[in-house]
Amino acid sequence: MVFAAGAGMAEAASSVCVRLEGRLDSLQRSQNSSAGKVANQDNAINQQRAALNAANADARRAGCKGGFLMFKSNSAAPQCTDMLKRINGIQANLNRLEQRRSASSFDPNSNARQRSDTLQQLALNDCGQQYAAYAQQRPRNFLERLFNPENRVYETQEQIARVPATAERDTNYSSAETERGFGRGSYRTLCVRTCDGYYFPISFATRRSSFATDEQVCQQMCPGTNVALYAHRNPGQNSGDARSTTDETPYSALSTAFAYRTSFNPGCTCGSPSSLAAFTGGYSASTLAETPATEAMPPVPGSAPVPGEDPETLANRAGALDPDSLGTTSVEAPVANLAQPRQASVARRVGPSYFYAAQ
Repeated sequence: MVFAAGAGMAEAASSVCVRLEGRLDSLQRSQNSSAGKVANQDNAINQQRAALNAANADARRAGCKGGFLMFKSNSAAPQCTDMLKRINGIQANLNRLEQRRSASSFDPNSNARQRSDTLQQLALNDCGQQYAAYAQQRPRNFLERLFNPENRVYETQEQIARVPATAERDTNYSSAETERGFGRGSYRTLCVRTCDGYYFPISFATRRSSFATDEQVCQQMCPGTNVALYAHRNPGQNSGDARSTTDETPYSALSTAFAYRTSFNPGCTCGSPSSLAAFTGGYSASTLAETPATEAMPPVPGSAPVPGEDPETLANRAGALDPDSLGTTSVEAPVANLAQPRQASVARRVGPSYFYAAQ
């Protein structure tokens, strides 16, 4: 029964393929014959139009036609009668050809659509490998027809697996070294306060050779409590993957890991960083808090100017000018002192005494 059912299905599929292939062959023949017939009709129409144009030109040169599509009065001449009869015959033949061409039922676009549908049906019914390429065909949109008019198929380039930059730099050390220990590469260092697990970053991109320097910075930034330096790869890992730079112990193995997120230990704080002592001047926060600040005197508000008041009056008021005091002076006039009588000056006498002897 199973073999009989399979044979029946195969026979039905074969009959469907035969029928579809027959339809495809019929469409192809119809397209070829109709296309040839239409081409012949178009050729005949073009020939008749050329003959009509030549006959009209001969009639105009012979004087049988004047103006635009108007015959002259001497059209009854024997030579004009023959020309006009020939022109009318060509025009009638052209009209018949154009009517037959218009009545033709051949539509190239419709034939192409029917052929495409038949090819897709042949592919869906597994009628042969030659039809497999038509299984996924779909109507092409405007952009596809515009930029790919010939419907070419371009092979897509395979996606190349990209290696992260960190892995490219670290290809010289083993995977075991990557999982455990610190090899070459970029690291982010964390200063961890062991009493509550709180941490803060020291360097975001440093090397293994700089761990000792970062550890000193960590101790200077959080004095007065136990701190340790941890590090993890950056990029590629996060704070939960950090390990101690001294014994490679994971941060998650610390008994107080992330304890600061759920509890508060008032005795677990960092002291003042020694590097900031020069800026604090030796004063502690408690001493600065107890020092009272100087009370600032609030500014005394001045009187608002009266809108529309004379600017000169405002200037006189600001300078404490009294109009009544104009013309007077605040400086006492100096009193003239009586000068003592001028003593006769003794003149020097030169020459014999008889010149200035008293008369």
